[in-house]
Amino acid sequence: MPRVTDAYLAARRNQVLDAVRACVDRDGLQGATMEGIIGLSGLSTGTVYKYIRGKDEGVEAAMGGALDGLTTALLPYLTADPLPPPAEVMGQLVRTVETFARRETYSLLRVAVHGWSAALSNPALLERTAPVYRGFRDLLRDAAVTWKEDGALPGDADPDDVAACLLSMLMGHVAQQALLPDTSAAQQARGYAALFVSGASPRA
Repeated sequence: MPRVTDAYLAARRNQVLDAVRACVDRDGLQGATMEGIIGLSGLSTGTVYKYIRGKDEGVEAAMGGALDGLTTALLPYLTADPLPPPAEVMGQLVRTVETFARRETYSLLRVAVHGWSAALSNPALLERTAPVYRGFRDLLRDAAVTWKEDGALPGDADPDDVAACLLSMLMGHVAQQALLPDTSAAQQARGYAALFVSGASPRA
């Protein structure tokens, strides 16, 4: 009997987690069921239960895995040396989010919004996802420190404040594009360029 490879097992697990995301997108967190997940997976009931023991475990793994993948995709833009100015980095981040979120059978943006809502009443889901958001906010803080040193931010700017604001902008873009699909990353990038004008001085 041929040996089942790690790559095969990983592909089947990803197939199951994609089915979880598709089911959440279609039916919402409350409406999603194991029956729906199994049906969308194209796998047998036994195979699906081999990878997740129930809906809640599947949702936690699906949400957490997507966040981990997105963080990996965004990381190069926040750790580049030299680091581009804020408007350029933010533009790169939203374009990457838009590209990463494209799926053939579901909207990862809508899944994310469902996940935020569910995390408010699901401690296990919050425990799985909040550290990822916090870690990404730390990366934004590190970037803000660099921008401050480079003169791209005012000398009295607090990197923690900047990081919190930028994370809100990114999460707001996800929510807006999920609710208003005519919102694009290119539009957001142009907005960032207008907001983060180098050398602009406030009017007296």
